[in-house]
This record gives sequence, C-alpha cells and structure tokens, in this order.
Amino acid sequence: MARSYFLRPMHPKTEISPTRSSIEKVLKAGWVGQMKIHGHRAQIHLSADSLEEPIAYNRQGKPHKKLLPLEIIKELKRVFDLENGWTVIDAEWIKDENKLYLFDMMKLNSQPLDRLNYEERWKLLPRAYLSPHLQTLPLLTTVEKCMEVLSRPEDYIEGLVFKSINTRGFKDTSIVRCRKNKTT
Repeated sequence: MARSYFLRPMHPKTEISPTRSSIEKVLKAGWVGQMKIHGHRAQIHLSADSLEEPIAYNRQGKPHKKLLPLEIIKELKRVFDLENGWTVIDAEWIKDENKLYLFDMMKLNSQPLDRLNYEERWKLLPRAYLSPHLQTLPLLTTVEKCMEVLSRPEDYIEGLVFKSINTRGFKDTSIVRCRKNKTT
C-alpha cells in the first residue's frame, strides 16, 4: 500500500472576541463551536493494513518527532472501523497526557471527504466509546455552552473554534478562533 501523505487541513486565520454578542452572531449565521485545545495539532493517518505504521503529521505536514504511543494506537484501531486503505483524522494531541482530542475526519477508508461539509464529516467520527486516551469534541450550538467553555479554568482549553457547518471541504475561511480572556 502506498504511503499516506499530509492533507492540508483548515486552519483559522481570523478571530472573534470572546463575548456573548460575538458568539451569538456566529451561531446565528449557521456555525457551530468546539473547544480549542492547547496541544499539538496531529493529523493521524491509520491504515487498515496492520503492517503499516500509523503516521502523525504536525501542522506543517512533517511527522511528529514523538511517535504515537502504543496505547493511543490501540485505542484508535479499536474505535475506528478500518476496512481498507488509509483513514485520516484531525486531532489535538496533549503529548504529556497521552490524550487525543478528535475533531475532524479528512479521509475514510481511502475515500477523501473534501466533498462533505463539516457536519457530515463530524458525524463520521466515533462518539459512543469510553477511552482514557481519546475524546471526540462535541459540537456546541448554544451561546450558553460556548460561554461555559470559555469560563472553564483548565489550561489545556485555549478557547473555542467556530466552523461553518455547511461549507464543503477544508477552507480556511470556514473556521474562526475565539480565545479565552487572559486573567492576570
């Protein structure tokens, strides 16, 4: 099987303020929120061929220097239905905790998902599982849920990202970030 190559994911270039009114506007425009985790971006390529090693690319498209730990690989293979070819998942990796926060799928069993919108891709992610190493980030559709995330004290929660639910593919214009206010 041919090696799986890095796919250009969407990356936020714009930002909104962490205010109730800004969040309300973006949600009313048909966007959804997700927690923005402060870790290492990891585009994970999993092969249905057990002889092929998983690949974790960083934001720049280079393999991470640290290899995915065996316990994470086992969990990924347990929760994903790998039938053939390569499956590509976009995640945030907190390396010190051996934890992946899954938020998008880019390819499923060698089928590119760039013709699907974000909601369709998100629905392909597994959500009914328990794992100490994996978590699929939920979609946030209310101002209250978004404000609750912004008020959480955990350092690994950087803020929110909002994604256009109906835009197909991985366009940078279909994602914006919203950072938590820094308290001094």
